[in-house]
Amino acid sequence: GIGVVLTVLALLLCAGWNNTAYYPSNADLQSSLTITNSSSSEFTLQTMAIVSLFIPFVLAYIVYAWYCLDKKKITKEEIEQGEAY
Repeated sequence: GIGVVLTVLALLLCAGWNNTAYYPSNADLQSSLTITNSSSSEFTLQTMAIVSLFIPFVLAYIVYAWYCLDKKKITKEEIEQGEAY
């Protein structure tokens, strides 16, 4: 839930602060991954930001579809008679 989101946000902020490496390299420290050198292009980041705005709508649709499917419960008689689809 919200705790996971806040934890990941805190970790990303710590990793991004002062160009800190979040995946250090044992062979060459200059090749360690930071937020800056591991991010995609600006176009890709903008596209991902726009697509991420659809997530609440997709979740709402899933909840609504699940509600509609659960509205009419299958009875034991329907199962025994083979009428449950």
